[in-house]
Formats: sequence, C-alpha cells, structure tokens
Amino acid sequence: MPGIMENGLFLLLLKIYGALFILGPILLRAQFRFKAKLNPQIVPLESLPADVQQCISPRVAAITGLGFELVGYVSVPLTSSTASFMALFSNSRTLEWADISVAKSTKQMKGYIEFITRCSDDSQVDTNTSATVPVLSPTPSYRVFRFPQIKDPFTLYRAHRMLVQQNTGGSKPELPPKGQELAELKRRLERYGVRQQKWGYMYLDATSENFRLTWKGAILGAWRSIWPISLLRNLWMQNQSQTRLRSMGVGQYRSA
Repeated sequence: MPGIMENGLFLLLLKIYGALFILGPILLRAQFRFKAKLNPQIVPLESLPADVQQCISPRVAAITGLGFELVGYVSVPLTSSTASFMALFSNSRTLEWADISVAKSTKQMKGYIEFITRCSDDSQVDTNTSATVPVLSPTPSYRVFRFPQIKDPFTLYRAHRMLVQQNTGGSKPELPPKGQELAELKRRLERYGVRQQKWGYMYLDATSENFRLTWKGAILGAWRSIWPISLLRNLWMQNQSQTRLRSMGVGQYRSA
C-alpha cells in the first residue's frame, strides 16, 4: 500500500476525484436553471430538429395502435441549455396519457416512451423506458417506474396497466376536456419545480422566473452523478426493474 500511495499519478487522480466532490456542487448550483413558467407549443413535425424527428416518427404508429390519439408534436424549453420535444397522445377511453419524449442539449440527446395515468386523488403512475436515474427527490404520490429493457410500446403499456391496478387503489383516472391537453401538460411540467421546492432541493429565484438548486439539491445532484455512484445507482435501478418485470410476468424483449 505505501508503494501505491507514493505513486504520483495515483495521488493526482485521487486529488482530482476529491475535487469533483467539492467543485461539482458549486458548479452545478451556479449553472442550473429550471424555468418556473413553461410554454409548451404545438409545432409541425417538420420544425423539429432532424435527429429528433428520426427518434419520434417511427414510434408514432405503435402508440396510436394502442388506442391513443395524437394530440400533436410539442416543443418545450426546460432549462437554459436543454429543450424537450415530444409527440403527445391521449386516450379518451382509458383516460390516460402517452408521449414519445426527447431531451436535447448541446452535448447529448436522450429519448424514451412514456405512459401516464393521473387520478382524482392526485396520485399518478408513470411508466417509461428512460435509462436515466433521477438525482433529486421523488414525490411519494407520483409513482415512476423505469424499464429501459423494454423496447416496444405494447409491452410497456401492458406493464403500465398492471402497475396502475397495483398502485392507484381504484382511484378514478382523469383527463382534461378535448382541446385542453396542452394546458394540462403545462401544469404537469410546472409542478416539478414546485415539488422539488417543497422538499428543499430547489428555490425560486428573486425574479420568480427560474427554480435554482439549494445547496442540498446541488450536493445530492452532483454527488449522485459522479462515477462510481452513478454506475451503482444505474445498476440498482436496472436490477429493480428487472425484478419487477419478472414478478409481473411481463416479457421485455418483444420486437417492436
């Protein structure tokens, strides 16, 4: 061990790693902004970035084939560096939402499919294919289940229907009147900052235009994103989702 510790490269790497735990929260807190008032807009498919179109377009038919109606293609600026695009769907028979979402920043692009059931008692079940493990606080009444193993909407929707039955206690699903879908999406997205403020992870800045991270939110957000913590959290999430799929008897490798 003394021989290893005397190695200059090892000590340098150790110092850099330690610096990440100190500087990471500082930089994240200084840079992070989440808009308090969001303005989702219905836009033509052709106006979306080409790579976003390529991610969304091939999956639309599979969602409508499950009984969902396409509300429209939506553009939502979320932060100063990230925009969200989605194909938004609703199902007037089951009173549920679906979307194909893509978050695009200057550095990367990530997409996923999602089904959402929101109930009259403010409970919500969200089942999606996102491989991103959240770094801030979950809301107890909003159950989010991530299954990155699932590759097609049919299997995901099957899992979603089972999870709704298990987690809503028979509460009645709610869907806004036709034509009010965009307004409800706006309320749903804006609730995120308010919930994080409630748990002490964010606060509304002096202009009331943006939510910013508290030190608590910045420290947890940065530390949970550092390797190997991020790797371990991702492995834990995938193991949990795999176990849940097996318990429900849902096959996750059905071809799209």
